[in-house]
Amino acid sequence: MIPLFSLIRNDVNRSLPRKLCSPLKMLVIVLVVLLLSTPAASAQEDNSAALNLPPGQISDSTAQDEASSADPEEAVQREVREVPFEFDQETWFTDVVATATVPLPESVEQPEEFPFDDDVSVIDISIVAKGRGGEAHEAVVRFLPRHAGLSTFPSLEFVSESIAYRTPSTQFIVGEPRRSDEMSFELTPASQSVFVGEPLRIDVAWSSREQTTRFRSLRCFPAFFNDDNVEVVVPRCTAEEDNQMGMPFGGRRIIVERQPPQDQPTQFGDVRFPLFVRFREPGRFELPAVRLEIALRNGNGGAFAPYAAYYNNGLFEPLSSLSSYERVYAESTPLTIEVKPLPAANRSERFSNLFTPCEIEVSIPKRELEVGQVVEVDLRIRSDAPHGMLELQPLTLQRSLRGRFHVSPEFGRTWYPDGTGFRARVRPLTTDVTAFPSLQIPVFDSERGDYRDLQTAAIPLKVNPYEGNQFFDVRRLITEPTLTEQPDGIWHNARPTIMTDFMNRLAGVLAEYMFVWLALGAALYAVTLPWVRERRRRAIDPRYRRQALAYQRLKSIPEGTQEKWFAFRSFLATGFSVPEEAWTRGNARQRLAELDLSDDEISLIEQLHTESDRLDFSEQKPGFAIPSLNHLADRLFRKFRQMPAMLTIALTLVSSTAMGSQWEEAEILFDQALDSTPGLPETNALYTQAALKFEDAAETESRSGASWFNAGNAWFQSGEIGRAIACYRQSQIYLPFDQDVRENLRAARALTVDVLEGGSSFRLRSLPLRWICAVIVLAWFALLAALLFHERYRNLFTKTGGIVAAVVVVATAGLAVNAYRYSGSEGVVIVSEVYGRKGPSYVYNTAFNESLHDGLEFHVRSRREDWLEIELADGRRCWVPQSETRLIFNCRL
Repeated sequence: MIPLFSLIRNDVNRSLPRKLCSPLKMLVIVLVVLLLSTPAASAQEDNSAALNLPPGQISDSTAQDEASSADPEEAVQREVREVPFEFDQETWFTDVVATATVPLPESVEQPEEFPFDDDVSVIDISIVAKGRGGEAHEAVVRFLPRHAGLSTFPSLEFVSESIAYRTPSTQFIVGEPRRSDEMSFELTPASQSVFVGEPLRIDVAWSSREQTTRFRSLRCFPAFFNDDNVEVVVPRCTAEEDNQMGMPFGGRRIIVERQPPQDQPTQFGDVRFPLFVRFREPGRFELPAVRLEIALRNGNGGAFAPYAAYYNNGLFEPLSSLSSYERVYAESTPLTIEVKPLPAANRSERFSNLFTPCEIEVSIPKRELEVGQVVEVDLRIRSDAPHGMLELQPLTLQRSLRGRFHVSPEFGRTWYPDGTGFRARVRPLTTDVTAFPSLQIPVFDSERGDYRDLQTAAIPLKVNPYEGNQFFDVRRLITEPTLTEQPDGIWHNARPTIMTDFMNRLAGVLAEYMFVWLALGAALYAVTLPWVRERRRRAIDPRYRRQALAYQRLKSIPEGTQEKWFAFRSFLATGFSVPEEAWTRGNARQRLAELDLSDDEISLIEQLHTESDRLDFSEQKPGFAIPSLNHLADRLFRKFRQMPAMLTIALTLVSSTAMGSQWEEAEILFDQALDSTPGLPETNALYTQAALKFEDAAETESRSGASWFNAGNAWFQSGEIGRAIACYRQSQIYLPFDQDVRENLRAARALTVDVLEGGSSFRLRSLPLRWICAVIVLAWFALLAALLFHERYRNLFTKTGGIVAAVVVVATAGLAVNAYRYSGSEGVVIVSEVYGRKGPSYVYNTAFNESLHDGLEFHVRSRREDWLEIELADGRRCWVPQSETRLIFNCRL
């Protein structure tokens, strides 16, 4: 009963004023003693009177009687002695394991069963020796209270050979945590709505007016710390070391800044720190109330930070190490966060979940380099988001670096108080590099709800030759093929043969109902004749076919969208046989005037061109309104369809003049790019436009070889290695013996990443068709001449010459047929990287663990819809989308 008295006394002392403490304290103690002792004493006297035994032996005799009645032959008479039950704590809670000890003068048996009681749950009882002689022992009892309030620990019995040691039933009061008026705790989010992946700052504020020396065992476990849908980062503390404090929070040890009151330095004061959360899925996210609980030691407490405030303070002490304390808590208010999905439109594979506000700075320690020399590039990202939530996609995805630098895909990371530093390693590949180009880093503007690019500044460089080499061969860095087989997944299904069950059944149905099919065929002919004529016109007139396809695509897009304008611009360029990328505002003014459009309609189209150019080249990416365009497209398409045949013939006759115009425009654009600041997106855009103009000029008979060669140079300058290789190979068809074409092709191939060793790359079908046709003509004249000579002289020599000439004509004709058949069977990858797959769809597994890179050349084995089955140089096969490749066509003209 002594612990109960002490608890009641302490509780009364804390709850009553000091003046009333003495008389009321005595009165309360007396009343409680009378209430608690009277029933027990009465029961004890009744039992003693009934059995005529001393009060101290009531339960012992009862136990002996029960034992003897159960088994009289085996009952052992033991002396019963009472031993004290001593609590190791003065404070108990239902979620904290408590410990008590029972001193024993000798060794006793381990209890086989633990007592069952409604007030406590006994976890473990262990018997340990206290002295070396082995005589003194003690029983260590570990238990857990089951409810708050007044509880009773039941009597325990420990048996030796001759004595039964029994503890008295002991009462104690179990407390529970209470809400403190001296403490507050709050979580304040910076916003109630965020996008998926956007870091959300939540400010944590904890204040208390309690004495710091009383603080022990802090507990705070926000539920969202264990949510797989939420990523949580607590930034590094940057406060002065004297103000730093370590605290457990969400199962982590974090360092925070504590500010005690200046007038009360012994009080705890305020703790404020930010944490950032990032949601992986959209939806409505409920943050329940977060509870911060702390134990306050009774009395004067002790040292709060015995070693270092941020290393080992009282907040990390377990409750089991405390004896007398109380527990108080404070709770934050529940929160609701709306998580919105990121829009799929305009999203780039280079997007690294960077959100505004954000700044990116690029620096290079060396400005003068040698070809192939490794240099480190530092990218400093300044953002409100913490270091752990800032990521950057590999620089290998940066289009401006392609063909200029070999980039390592790995980054080194450095922490900064206001962001993160990324360090990449690059090599300049040619002496033509005059700057580290501007990088385009996609970020998401949360206020506008759209993506935009952060453009870094270009850094001037000077790249000198190394050992006389003007370019660096990337293949030196790779000692073996980079593509390894992907074991997972199965290859696509094979094509069925013609003679299948379906074909057999179809043939039977057609034969049985032959006359019905004939009549139906005549009716279908009358119905489909107009459609066939339309299709024929598209087949014989490629220009009209492109116009019709562009018109159909335009009509399928809703009005008022930016995609509508882009489709309309493509429709205009196709209508006048100009590549879409090369169509400019000046073309619109010049060409539309020829179709008798009104000045208002032409001005409207010019205005849309201007706004579109701002969208492409401005950093702010301003939006613009798109008017209704269908009615204007209908008028233009009717004019394109009604264009007289004589006008088409006239355009064909003046094609050389048009070519000269395209050539001149391409030359002007190329010169402008050379005079522009290297590395800027505007400069790359000029090179791209020049390349498209050269390709347009190459479509005519004159200057085709030079046009393809210049287009390759322009693509090379813009970093498009795959397109450059394709143009150089097209140029070889017209300039097979040109040394410059071979050198440029060799330089471009040296900058490709994939190295595949195969057999000889020479194939008869890859011979230029122009050569073969020229040889056929020469061989034909030679055969005619041989026949004339044989008709005149009729000897073995003339006969042999005629046979040889005939064989040459037949062989070259076969080569021509073979070359024409396989025209377009060679190609080049023109994107930075694409994964080859085991079938003609994205649902198939990848064929290789690594991706195929820009500039990889291949042979086309088959086509299926928009996919190509390609064969690499080493004979391995895979499927790639045709839109990410460019085919080489063996042209006769």
